[in-house]
Amino acid sequence: MPPLNQDLDHTADPGLIGLLGFVIATFTAQLAHLGVQDENPVFWIGAVFGGVVQVIAGMLSYFKGDDFHFLVYNAFGWYWIVVPGFLLGEELGIFVVSDGARGTFAICFAILALAFTPPASQHNTVLPVTLLCVSAGLALQGIAAFASAPALASAGSVLLMAASALAAYLGVEKFYWRTLGRHLMPLGPAWTRPTAGSVDRES
Repeated sequence: MPPLNQDLDHTADPGLIGLLGFVIATFTAQLAHLGVQDENPVFWIGAVFGGVVQVIAGMLSYFKGDDFHFLVYNAFGWYWIVVPGFLLGEELGIFVVSDGARGTFAICFAILALAFTPPASQHNTVLPVTLLCVSAGLALQGIAAFASAPALASAGSVLLMAASALAAYLGVEKFYWRTLGRHLMPLGPAWTRPTAGSVDRES
């Protein structure tokens, strides 16, 4: 008998691969930003795990009627397709993306992550904290691009690695919940009450 908490259509939760893609891509990119490794792995890992995998998760969320994850995974999936595109363009000498343009791009997605936080707060504690870490990390990296402040960029990378760790924690809990039928890892209470008719798919 399948766990009682699974969807009635018995389809898999696309959030499992969405979180996995986010974790792998974000962690890899921040290692490069912190100088632990070069940027060579970021192109394919970012494009495939951060981009393609998250976009697939977002589109599968669409078919499950999950508006929140449809938008979140698609937004950051396409972000991770554009960022490797910056690297490829520079490597091929087609175009060079200025620091200001990179900073603006990061700040736009920092604002977007912040906007996703209120609906995320209806799920549990871990999800909105993850998005706040993403927002703050991208904001610091965006500001660092304008100010040429490596210390701010490094602080942003640390926050994004924290977001990656939180997303991994959320993914592990989701996997155990979906496969074992019970919660094994605490996610904390929701910060706000779900709106009428909404479905909480995270807690």
